[in-house]
Amino acid sequence: MRKRNPNLWFLKRILSYLKPFKNKIWIILTCLILSSVLGFFQPLIMRRITDNGMIQKNLQVIIGSVTILLGIVLSNQILEVFQTKIFIDIHNKFKFTIWNQAFNKILHLKMEYYNDKNNSEIINCVQTDVDHVSSIMDRFMILNISFLFRVISGIAGLLFISWKLTIIVLVMVPVKYLAVSAISKQKKRKMEKLIQNACDFSSWLGDNIEGVKDIKLWNLYNQRYTFFEKKLKNVLKNEKENTMLDTYNMCCEIVLGWLVTGLLYILGGILVVSGSLTIGGVLSFITYSNYVTGPISSIINLKYFLSRIYPSGERLFKFLDLENEYDSNQGIEIDIENLKIQFNKVSFTYKEKGEVLKDINFSVSKGEKVAIIGANGSGKTTLINLLLRFLDPTSGTIDICNKNINQISLEKYRSLFSVVSQDPYLFYDTIQSNINLDGSGGEAMVEKACLQSGAGEFINKLPEKRNSMAGQNGAKLSGGEKQKLAVARAIVKDSPIVILDEATSGYDVESDTYLHDIILNELIGKTVIMITHRYENLAGMDRVYRLSEGRLERL
Repeated sequence: MRKRNPNLWFLKRILSYLKPFKNKIWIILTCLILSSVLGFFQPLIMRRITDNGMIQKNLQVIIGSVTILLGIVLSNQILEVFQTKIFIDIHNKFKFTIWNQAFNKILHLKMEYYNDKNNSEIINCVQTDVDHVSSIMDRFMILNISFLFRVISGIAGLLFISWKLTIIVLVMVPVKYLAVSAISKQKKRKMEKLIQNACDFSSWLGDNIEGVKDIKLWNLYNQRYTFFEKKLKNVLKNEKENTMLDTYNMCCEIVLGWLVTGLLYILGGILVVSGSLTIGGVLSFITYSNYVTGPISSIINLKYFLSRIYPSGERLFKFLDLENEYDSNQGIEIDIENLKIQFNKVSFTYKEKGEVLKDINFSVSKGEKVAIIGANGSGKTTLINLLLRFLDPTSGTIDICNKNINQISLEKYRSLFSVVSQDPYLFYDTIQSNINLDGSGGEAMVEKACLQSGAGEFINKLPEKRNSMAGQNGAKLSGGEKQKLAVARAIVKDSPIVILDEATSGYDVESDTYLHDIILNELIGKTVIMITHRYENLAGMDRVYRLSEGRLERL
């Protein structure tokens, strides 16, 4: 199998993003060509000012030439402003498109992607990669495009004045290219290392922030600081190495540039003394040489510039190519009135833990209330995750109304469920927004849900009632209060299937009894699947199952 060219692959991905902007890109190129044409005449006019104006002491020539020169400069600046405005629009839309795809990917990735990554690591990696890749459409790139046209006009001007001096300028190009190529290879390797260490540091830091309570309880300050110091020093060391490479590259460019300029002054002076070239001609030649040496250096440096983008681009595009949750587009409708869930010989195996579910067979019909009990780690939550399509069975199928659940669109399918987990997540928003997540519930429904869940009691004691902030993941609330909000949220969603995964583990006895009464007497007509450790909650259930050693048995 032929090995993929990473540079070509990267270029094709970038070009695919630029297709919608091809008309605007042509406008920018037209502006750059016009600007280069106008710039070509500037050194010639300066030569005329020097030779025909100042040396000949002709004030009329000086004034006329300066007027033309100012007109060219003004026209160039107008073109500059116009094409920059268009380019900024392209850059912003380009970056928005990449961010939009990245965020959409985060929302639709399979849940196992998040098993060994924390939020800080994901955010840092995605943000770093998007920033690096979008920088390919920043100011540096448009300058390189304009430099290409300037080099062409510069070489034409050099040849027009002196082909001998032109050779000196052009000799610099391969020397500069070899130097930049050598540094670029090191830059790519060190950039890959920096990105990896920076993401590792972010992951470690996020893990410690999330576990700060245990760090305090176990007095792990010194231990954690030792780890922190080591990881941060690695990142700073990588940053230093990358900065030094930038400095070496810049020094090389400056030395070569001044070397060429010095040679031009010496040889130009020889030609002036011999009468082969005028002073204005030398000054014009040096100006044209700057049209070539500066831009050529920048164009060659493009390879160096891209060497820091390739690692981020490769990682970002691999991330965007990750497999999403399977989502059927068949548009199959569900008969809510005859709702029935059926597990058919469902088994599931984790790579790390082995098989946790073995040939699970059971069904739940509309309006039935089913409880599942079992020891910690017996697979109860795995069973629910399979039902919610966060996981796919290793073997067997799950049907709803005699249709495989994978044939139903995810949006339609998950709208069938209201879920209350043992550790519900609350967004950094008001309590009202955390209850009425999609904004579809009316005020009366939210009020009723708060009363039914038992959340109304503590909410009414808050200064701003339901407009109070919940804090980061409900940090301002107790575990029981978070679960009551989650129950209220599920009631507001008003889905035909209600899943309670240890939903009352944070409730006191009185609240738990109250909620159990709601489940039995208020959720009439709804299908309820309850995961619980509390045997008192089994009263009133239509069926009770025990999950043990991967097998489900009815009690």
